[in-house]
Amino acid sequence: MEVKQRIEPRKVLMCHPEYFDIIDVKNPYMEGQNGKVNKQEVLHQWEMLKQVYLKWVDQGYLDEVLVIDGAEGCEDMVFCANQSFPFMDLNGVKSVILSKMKHPSRQKEVPFFKEFYQKLDYKCIELTHTDLFEGMGDTIPHPGKQLYYGGYGHRSHANAYQEIGAITATPIVQLELISENFYHLDTCFVPLSEDAVMLCKEAFTIEGLNQIQSYFKKIYYIDATEAIETFCLNAHVINYPENTKKVAVLQKGSVQAIQALQAEGYEIDEIETSAFMKSGGSVFCMKMMIY
Repeated sequence: MEVKQRIEPRKVLMCHPEYFDIIDVKNPYMEGQNGKVNKQEVLHQWEMLKQVYLKWVDQGYLDEVLVIDGAEGCEDMVFCANQSFPFMDLNGVKSVILSKMKHPSRQKEVPFFKEFYQKLDYKCIELTHTDLFEGMGDTIPHPGKQLYYGGYGHRSHANAYQEIGAITATPIVQLELISENFYHLDTCFVPLSEDAVMLCKEAFTIEGLNQIQSYFKKIYYIDATEAIETFCLNAHVINYPENTKKVAVLQKGSVQAIQALQAEGYEIDEIETSAFMKSGGSVFCMKMMIY
């Protein structure tokens, strides 16, 4: 299979957490967390992540940090990895596939992101052949290559990827997710370079693990306990071919993931995201890379 070079996005989008709350249970991490949101803590932790990104702008790893306002009644909107999948088409046109979210409360978020992208002159695309697709929560690019990995089983349907592959003119490796703790691909799978990835094997089928092994020469296996307790596989890494340095940001407290990142030559920022982990998300969930 011929795999082309991918144009990497260099801007990061965040959503302000003014309306972040936990009012129901959409994943195992939200059990018993209703009403336990400390707004001051939420704002402080979100600002810590934003400051890391602003630092990366100063260092040349990012071009810009953009912020979309949260919306009242959209308590999960801060997790802006989920509502869309932006890409650059073969003609260099900025494009975005809009998500079809599983939960009704999250379906309300998508129009706000559509409006945001339209203001940036993106071509907005609606899927017609699937009921469920949750953006970059489940669709992760291979570093430096025009190749995607698509998670399915909890929040996205497998049939989404045939349509997405055709729209983006990109091959997609479909990976079934089998653990309720790893309901999005971005909770259990972090490509570190063209040759290396870190993941939690309990999230995948044997067939899926075999597929991953065929695309990466080096796999760092992270224990399920560490992945669940620290959300370390919801890390955000930046590894551009033109840069001599690689940077990563993730929740404090991991051991194996830190060792893997260090082995791959990353400069690491550890921050606190415990307020958001109560809702089942951490760093990767709280941002979207855009063009």
